[in-house]
Amino acid sequence: MGYEGCTAKLRMERVILEDSFFDETEYLCKIIAYDEEEETLYLVSEEAELTSYSLDGIYECSIENLEDPVICKGIIKERYWNKAGKVMKFKIQNGFYKKLLN
Repeated sequence: MGYEGCTAKLRMERVILEDSFFDETEYLCKIIAYDEEEETLYLVSEEAELTSYSLDGIYECSIENLEDPVICKGIIKERYWNKAGKVMKFKIQNGFYKKLLN
């Protein structure tokens, strides 16, 4: 499935280590690549600095601009700068599922 170019919203669900900071902010990102084999999304931060994203959190990633919006959960494995911008490597856990509308 082609997620490249889609907007993603990242929101921390919980922290892994007990004393870590829980961030309630919802962040907007753009998906620049999806590696289906590795189950990894490559995201560019649209607004926040890379240090705003914790390597010690489990995030919900909501992919919005599709006909059928989807959600996945995972962790940020890496954060780095390159010519694309502020890039994060987001490792998906347990695949994608449809976003239910309330």
